[in-house]
Amino acid sequence: MHIMNKFNLVKKITSVALLLISIYAKAGSCSTNGTGNWETPGTWSCGHSPNTGDNVTIGAGFIVTVNANNLANIGNLDIFGTLMFTNGSKINLAANSLVNIYSGGAITGGNGGAKLVFPSASYSGPFSTTGPYYFSNNGSGSGLLPLTLVSFYGSQKNQDVILYWRTENEENINSFGIESSGNGNADWQPLETIPSMSVDASGYSYSFTDHTKMSGDRFYRLKIVDRDGKYTYSKVLFITSAQTGTISVTPTLVNGSMNVTLPASGQTQVSIYNTSGLLVKTSITESEVFNMDVSRLTRGEYFLQVFQGKNSYVTKFIKQ
Repeated sequence: MHIMNKFNLVKKITSVALLLISIYAKAGSCSTNGTGNWETPGTWSCGHSPNTGDNVTIGAGFIVTVNANNLANIGNLDIFGTLMFTNGSKINLAANSLVNIYSGGAITGGNGGAKLVFPSASYSGPFSTTGPYYFSNNGSGSGLLPLTLVSFYGSQKNQDVILYWRTENEENINSFGIESSGNGNADWQPLETIPSMSVDASGYSYSFTDHTKMSGDRFYRLKIVDRDGKYTYSKVLFITSAQTGTISVTPTLVNGSMNVTLPASGQTQVSIYNTSGLLVKTSITESEVFNMDVSRLTRGEYFLQVFQGKNSYVTKFIKQ
């Protein structure tokens, strides 16, 4: 069992739930049904305007017009058609999101108030950008940064820290640099560079163990570098040395359901990942002991990760 700090995003997720909710989950995806407005649900295959975390695709031949200030921090935005801004309209993106304009695609329109907004960067209109081109939290330029970072999380084992990440669409990626910092704002130090394992558009799972003795809180991030030298950063992970408590699951060889015992009661998110790093199930509870149905999971080994308070706990179980 490993221990690590929960991500800031989980605070937002857990604050909206008071009772146990169990759902099967995967990353949101919204593709265009045709030409239309960004804010109109019928424009999108997901049935709603793009929301926080959704990966968005504008298909070739379609024009999507942005008419408002869209505050949801979406995931990746892939443009094969045309994204057209009106004056003052905006799209917000997460720190690890990428906007890729492919050959034949374009971003047009808007005035100086029209913007693509990242946490540390903002790109203003009027736009007349054609592909191939990219925008990211760390810069923009010709070409594409195609990597999709499906998951990135860490755990603590004794005084070691183990980082895990999984990718998709890894074409043109050269390497992953692991960096750490004592405060998360500056003094980022490179720890290791791991070459990409993909020579095409496939995805892979990676891990790295930091054997530096843990003497205090620590922050980690990935520097993702493509073969042209362009790079972007992942979200930042926070690992604290002050975590206590344990979790347990019984039985560890599971057929239908298992009992989960937490260090304490309180708002908690419980997530299950397969060995490829894919999130396959999540639930929210306030109970210290509860039963979790895993009967729909396929056979194999899984990681159960718990976010509670400022801490996170990871353990394994096997679905028979």
